[in-house]
Amino acid sequence: MQIDSDVERRFVENRLNEDAQIICYFKFPNLFKVLMPRIIGNYNPDWGVIRWDGEGKLKLELVRETKGAANPNLLQYPHEKRKIVCAQKHFGALGVRYRPIRGDELGWWEG
Repeated sequence: MQIDSDVERRFVENRLNEDAQIICYFKFPNLFKVLMPRIIGNYNPDWGVIRWDGEGKLKLELVRETKGAANPNLLQYPHEKRKIVCAQKHFGALGVRYRPIRGDELGWWEG
């Protein structure tokens, strides 16, 4: 699995058996892009999570972005915050739960 940072490495190392509903998680390939306005730039999310939904079907239900801070206001680069805000709206419209995480928190699949 490609890992692009120490934050992502922590995420992968801490993901074992945390939620029985999770079937697998995967790193989105670099070629996968969410189209956003040119001023912001296209966005490549970090992690997709496939879980059983309430009806017993497999579903891409979560997308998580691993960053050094879960609060977008504390990120080092302003463009990262803009991409996260747009991604929250994009995935929300699709019914996919999205949020940035640090990679080491408990309950990362919630919310």
